[in-house]
Amino acid sequence: MNTPNELFSTAKGFCVQCDLTSRIQLHFGEIQASFKVRDFLAFRRFINSIDIHSKIFDLSDESDYEFVEAPQLNIYHKLTLCELIQLRELVNGTHFAIELNSLLHQLLFLETESV
Repeated sequence: MNTPNELFSTAKGFCVQCDLTSRIQLHFGEIQASFKVRDFLAFRRFINSIDIHSKIFDLSDESDYEFVEAPQLNIYHKLTLCELIQLRELVNGTHFAIELNSLLHQLLFLETESV
């Protein structure tokens, strides 16, 4: 039975991992994407590289939103700064959950090997 495991969720979205495909499925508003882990990490780097701080203090209309693109996944969305911050929270929380699960798996695997 293939049941997705929730990795992280917020009020605005959630991420799950599919056991069968080992893909991370992101659900955020209209964005629904399925990432390989490598692609998810690249998407996270892209989201974290956006300078939100400078956009907040820039009074031009162009700074009120950001285009988020991941062509290989057909993601092309115009997000407000609030949505971008919420997406960043979801992506970084998911990354933390993946890292924590990986660390726990390593510790449990090493402990069972030494027994």
